[in-house]
Amino acid sequence: MADPDGARTPEEFTQALRQLVSETGKSPEDIANKAGLTGNTVRGITAGKNWPQQRTLEQLVRACGQDPRPWVNAWSPLNDARPRAERGNAKNLQEQIDALGAEVDRLHSQVRSLQDSLEQGEIGDRRRERRMADAYFDFLAQMPTPDFRRAELETAGAEMMAPSPLLTYSEPAYGVRHVHSFLDKVEELATAEGLPQLALYLATSPLLRAISTVPAYEMPDNNAIYDYVKTDVDAYLAKLRAGVHQYLRNCVDDQTPT
Repeated sequence: MADPDGARTPEEFTQALRQLVSETGKSPEDIANKAGLTGNTVRGITAGKNWPQQRTLEQLVRACGQDPRPWVNAWSPLNDARPRAERGNAKNLQEQIDALGAEVDRLHSQVRSLQDSLEQGEIGDRRRERRMADAYFDFLAQMPTPDFRRAELETAGAEMMAPSPLLTYSEPAYGVRHVHSFLDKVEELATAEGLPQLALYLATSPLLRAISTVPAYEMPDNNAIYDYVKTDVDAYLAKLRAGVHQYLRNCVDDQTPT
């Protein structure tokens, strides 16, 4: 029967433990499961590769069906006599401290760099918001007023009632319904969020072709024709396009003072 009392060296103690496990007739895995250890731990101890800690020894011996106290008593003087790992000298310790200090400095520098980047990003966002707001208010201040003359007919008085089915404008004009529809769209998009869409609308959705004549039967009783002079509308459209384009340029022109 395995007995630790005669063990005078770590090797003899290990041999006694190996005999203890063998006498159970169980595998190291079975002993390990019962002891709450791993199979590798049990094999390492019984092979002499690893020296057990007291708690591990107690678990192992108890799992083998013996009282761990005699084993701990035999283990204690052998454990006390084992050489301790050499501690580094003061120079090595200082080198480690210096290395750790350098690593801390490096990490601190990285954190500071990250903080600077975040702060610059926030500053950039604030500048961008301010720049866009200033650009929008500049656009509103310069936005043209849609003040258009109504187109006049070349004929007047009794001649207007001639049997001709068409009447002629003194100069080309845009249909009033088309102009009003265009102005409604401009009003809808002339916002800080909608100006980029307004730029696209102005570039891709021009007014319909100008007209020079109007059917006589479309004249109302008061002889008023509600179409707008083409040159007036075109001038308004040109100013509006220029204002929107200037707004877009101002949005990306980073000249806002800090």
